[in-house]
Amino acid sequence: MEKQETKAVIANVEAGSRAEKQGLRAGDTIVSVNGQKVGDLIDLNFALADEEVRLVVRDGDSFRECYFQKRFGEDIGITMESAVFDHIRQCRNNCIFCFIAQMPQGMRASLYVKDDDYRMSFLTGSFITLSNLSEADVRRITQYHLSPLHVSVHTTNGVLRKRMMRQERTENILDQLRRLTDNDISLYCQIVLVPGYNDGDEFTRTLEDLYALGPNILGVAVVPLGTTKFRPARDELQPVTKEIAADIIRRARPFIKENREKGGGSFVYLADEFYLKAEEAVPPDEYYDGYEQIEDGIGMLRYFERQWHDWGGKVRTAYEKPLRLALFTGTLAADFLRGLVDEVRVENLEVDVIPVENRYFGTQINVAGLLTAGDMVAAWQALPEKYDGLIIPGTALRKGEELFLDDVTLRAFTEKIGVPVAVSEFAPQLKELLYHWKE
Repeated sequence: MEKQETKAVIANVEAGSRAEKQGLRAGDTIVSVNGQKVGDLIDLNFALADEEVRLVVRDGDSFRECYFQKRFGEDIGITMESAVFDHIRQCRNNCIFCFIAQMPQGMRASLYVKDDDYRMSFLTGSFITLSNLSEADVRRITQYHLSPLHVSVHTTNGVLRKRMMRQERTENILDQLRRLTDNDISLYCQIVLVPGYNDGDEFTRTLEDLYALGPNILGVAVVPLGTTKFRPARDELQPVTKEIAADIIRRARPFIKENREKGGGSFVYLADEFYLKAEEAVPPDEYYDGYEQIEDGIGMLRYFERQWHDWGGKVRTAYEKPLRLALFTGTLAADFLRGLVDEVRVENLEVDVIPVENRYFGTQINVAGLLTAGDMVAAWQALPEKYDGLIIPGTALRKGEELFLDDVTLRAFTEKIGVPVAVSEFAPQLKELLYHWKE
């Protein structure tokens, strides 16, 4: 395979910074730092920390050198277009539960990227499997102390892991984890729970093995597998049932209790879906230890509730004329959200929390973040009642952009809805919208 050219492109130069004074501009490419090429943001940050820095940069076909004399660790004021300057390492596994492999064509391009790059794990918190690490990679991780890393473990039973991930190099996971923790690398671990594979006694065994590795295991996030209607029939998997969810909660409790009694965190962090499916109460705020795992859907409901009750905005008592709002969400959390919205008592305001069934991916997908524009438009058109406005979950849009999973823009979506549409991702936004709609 032909080696890809390294491109360290500057995205932004801070006004008044040392970089701006040296003439650096967005679009310039860093060729070398103190005579060395840099392959990623890790290399660059280490190199730029020096007190004397010589940058060779390219602008089009011209090259120039910039010299910085500064305090050790002082920022020169640049941000880069990407965290890695060659290419993101792709996953070489073929996991039975891989969500990306269950998606149709025609969605956002970013959704098909199977990131398995240890650099992105350190820099952005993405989960990796360790199956593509070379000896040089491990040495670099320990030498630069790239910690914490986020590792998709799934099971510490090597034979089972190889069967689940369908790749030979996945079997030695416990040895890999032990080598990293022995070198003082901290790890956030993840288990995608697949009934019939890594649940039951296998789940307990995995927790025991990870717990035995000591305090460098910062926590174990447990999430249920997600299956879409695009999954091949030959690979059919069973969903997490009420009984399985209750069993997972029961098996996790001793580890949570022991680690908290020792003064540590909860160690095992279960996704909200386990509690909702088991029809058990979501744990209290302290269980989540600062919500480090919230990106995995762990603690989102409790955090939302905390924000909801902490909101300190201005409360209104009435609208001048009747206002009917529809609030769309996934089927999983609709009842939870309805309980909070019912607390809002404003004269002339009526709010209906409406769970939207996911027909695009299949009804087993029940979270708001995987709703498509198409499904929400269909749900809106099927409503027997008329509404003055619609509130949709911000998690259904790409972070920082107004684009749905099915590549529909928010503007196009709003035109199809025909009434004002507002986006709410967090509790304070939602409460503000309910008390001060379109003011």
